[in-house]
Amino acid sequence: MSHSQAAHAEPKYEAIDQAKLDALRHKHAWLVEPLYRASDLVTEMPFFRWVKRLRTPLEFKCVAEQLYFHSATFPKVMGIMLGFTSMRENPMMPFYSKHAFGESDHHMLLRTWMRRHGLIDSDAELDKVITSIETNACVNLAYQLAVEQDRDKWLVTINSGIERCSNDFFKIVAPKMHELGAGDEYFDVHVEADEHHSIMGLEHLSSIDPESHRAKVLLSKALEGVSLWAAMLHSWIGIGMMPVFNLDGTLAAERKRA
Repeated sequence: MSHSQAAHAEPKYEAIDQAKLDALRHKHAWLVEPLYRASDLVTEMPFFRWVKRLRTPLEFKCVAEQLYFHSATFPKVMGIMLGFTSMRENPMMPFYSKHAFGESDHHMLLRTWMRRHGLIDSDAELDKVITSIETNACVNLAYQLAVEQDRDKWLVTINSGIERCSNDFFKIVAPKMHELGAGDEYFDVHVEADEHHSIMGLEHLSSIDPESHRAKVLLSKALEGVSLWAAMLHSWIGIGMMPVFNLDGTLAAERKRA
């Protein structure tokens, strides 16, 4: 086994203690319950029906090309969050750095998978991909949060919201790829990693009065992340879709377009 293979074989994330997990969910139920409700609704949307109908890995090309950009960009945003951390927030540095490190090589795993299964012939092809507006919007939300340096907003939106949605994505995509004979570490590792990040971010969340205006601001931002994630996924398969959620995580009435 090569050094790089050995590095990948080592577990990067601690096992999640169920009792601790349940306690965190209970403590922050004001956030967790609406987010889980919203993210569950996303898994019932057309994108996931499309995934389940895939017949070959080649059909996943339109998704993988955009996913590569998303996967390569997020660790950079995490690095910005770490780099802008104030002295007062220094205790958060290990959390941010571990998250960035854990994600840093995932886009390369995806690129290798794409070459192996004929989605691309060379790495240079990925440089020609034009990312969708929705992909950019989802990534730009993370840039906004990194610059704003509001720890709780970052945790509820990136860790509790988008990482939860990402976990749902890979829990469906990973087994589908195995079904197609194209299973890979890239898809499998995210099932573990994203679940870890989604839950353990709650450990660093401030104690917040669920009835306060601050709670509504945080919940609204987290649900914005779920909306942008869902819009991004659907843009990858040519569907214009922007779900909007009420603060309880239910779908809001569809907004009329001009």
